[in-house]
Amino acid sequence: MVLRRTFLLGGVAALVGLAACGDPPRGYFADDTVPGDTSTDGAAPSVIRSVVIVGDSITQASADELQGVLEATQISDVRIDAERGRRIEVGNGKGGGALSGMRTVYNLLAEGLTPDAWVIALGTNDVGSYASPEAYGELIDGLLGMLPPRTPLVWVNVHRPQYAADTDVFNLVLQQRITGRGNAVIADWFALASDPESDLLRSDDLHPNADGEQAFAMITAEALTKL
Repeated sequence: MVLRRTFLLGGVAALVGLAACGDPPRGYFADDTVPGDTSTDGAAPSVIRSVVIVGDSITQASADELQGVLEATQISDVRIDAERGRRIEVGNGKGGGALSGMRTVYNLLAEGLTPDAWVIALGTNDVGSYASPEAYGELIDGLLGMLPPRTPLVWVNVHRPQYAADTDVFNLVLQQRITGRGNAVIADWFALASDPESDLLRSDDLHPNADGEQAFAMITAEALTKL
């Protein structure tokens, strides 16, 4: 456990080195934007300083670690919107249920948020609920279509051993969609979480433990350096 935490902290230091140069921090609150707008010239930023993260309970559990790791890499503006039980399309937020990822993204865009990059960490609660790769593809396409197409994107893939076959299908379709979009990468949570030697999960074999929360933050930060 100590060795793993030391390794992860060393990874933070490495990421800090990767992000040590670049432009001064800038905010992601625009004065006159509407949902779907990007920067005035439509060009992707050369250095990522602001990020919006939309996720479920796994992101929620890792929020403090995400904030710390990303700030250590000089991403000064981090907005995390994570909710237990959140799904990509299903959920209106009523009756104690989670607001869907699509509705959440719409609301964030309507606020005028124009981050340098988006991070989506959704799909865990959707795995097992759709009958075909095509259905998962339509689900993913629906959310991708809401995001500004020129803005860099990280999507964290999923690990849900209760639905192992559907997990594989979702992650494969997600990789295809991310490759097709361009200017986007996968953060491979599945590879870490499914490793029987990793010891990164709680007893439910789904949510991250303390080391897993740090690892989740690290792979997210590392993926952002690849954009």
